[in-house]
Amino acid sequence: MTVVVVEDDPSSRESLAMMLESEGARVVAAADAEEGVEAALKVAPDAVVCDIDLPAMDGFYLIQRLRDDEIRNDRPPAVAVALTGHTDEAYRLRSIGEGFHHFMRKPAEPEQLVSLLADAIATRAVG
Repeated sequence: MTVVVVEDDPSSRESLAMMLESEGARVVAAADAEEGVEAALKVAPDAVVCDIDLPAMDGFYLIQRLRDDEIRNDRPPAVAVALTGHTDEAYRLRSIGEGFHHFMRKPAEPEQLVSLLADAIATRAVG
């Protein structure tokens, strides 16, 4: 599986990438939404794990651009997980409404994230 990880905090980005790579994923890491969009459009990943609060453009920008590109190019949607430190329900609802499939509060539990991605990608492949 190919996963694009978009996280502005270098240590969080590195630990997410290392954890996913240890599970056999090919990871493309990005530090901001624009870099994440470019990576996602280039590699057409199976999944995107994206921080919502990014500098300049947020994770909502990224998911909108990704979904637009998938529609234009008739590609199945990548599994998308929104990560945030926000705890209010409005962020979860907006994330799902904007095109993310799943919502996780930081810090992401590694086992939970890996399991979520594996299940979602398996379901996507069957569907």
